[in-house]
Amino acid sequence: MSLNELTEDVAGKLAPTDSRYRPDIRLLEEGKIDAASEEKNRLEEKQRTSRKERKKKKDEWTPTWFKSGKDQHTGKETWLFTGEYWDRNWQKSPDIF
Repeated sequence: MSLNELTEDVAGKLAPTDSRYRPDIRLLEEGKIDAASEEKNRLEEKQRTSRKERKKKKDEWTPTWFKSGKDQHTGKETWLFTGEYWDRNWQKSPDIF
């Protein structure tokens, strides 16, 4: 068992963006350091490309599971969890891997 273990009983319940699906981490845990590094670079390049495309379309990034708002205890502006994650509607999940 490891921190990022992905078991069959939880695999179907996780968002496709869950860090346990990160291919670079999987490779690192398997001891494939060079392959993990290459995969991390691929993921970062994918993020850069996605960011450029959004900028080109003037499409702002919108967090999937959080919204900006005031903390009920401090009154300060922060990110608030929407609770929608637990609905398990993954159609809004971006393809990050």
